[in-house]
Amino acid sequence: MTVDAICELTGLSANSVRRDLEVLIAGESVSRESAETHRRGRPSWLYRLAERPASLFQALAEALSAELSRGGDPSMAARAAEYWTHSLPALSPSDSPDQAVEEVSDALNRLGFDATESELGDSISITSCQYLKLADANPVICEIHFALVERLLQQTGQPVTAQSLDVSVRPGVCVVHLNRLDLVPVRVITHKEVDTRSEGNAL
Repeated sequence: MTVDAICELTGLSANSVRRDLEVLIAGESVSRESAETHRRGRPSWLYRLAERPASLFQALAEALSAELSRGGDPSMAARAAEYWTHSLPALSPSDSPDQAVEEVSDALNRLGFDATESELGDSISITSCQYLKLADANPVICEIHFALVERLLQQTGQPVTAQSLDVSVRPGVCVVHLNRLDLVPVRVITHKEVDTRSEGNAL
């Protein structure tokens, strides 16, 4: 069955269906093969479940939830992220770390997230995620998103890596913190340093 056919039966958008299918393929719950065609251009993909379901929407939802709830396969997030990156054109090598962060943010937006890089370019905030409710019951979906950012950053060829993902810092807001070798402060002041200096002046 093609993505268009699944969209027609389920009422879901093509982007949502493709993302769900990529996760299911990563977990080997769905298979994908190229459709034979005599037309020019890129051939369509055909997707198959193990059994023909009475309700395709229900089958996709159940299979996706079951796959995510396993949680025992440490490579699940990495495999799913790899499939997700295949749904996007590969990012070209960036000319600078700033450009790399911008391109990753743009790529996330093309996948349906609402992503914005910080002014310094040391983090990316995500304020719209269609998987928010699903992630509450299946935290591995957030690990997939983190691995996705890591893979996108690798494609840029710049020394920028994903450090951590803060999930739901505020309702509906997640933040990916980045490591950048070009952002090194001249000095870092801590409470301990200030308190020590204050104690010395008091004496």
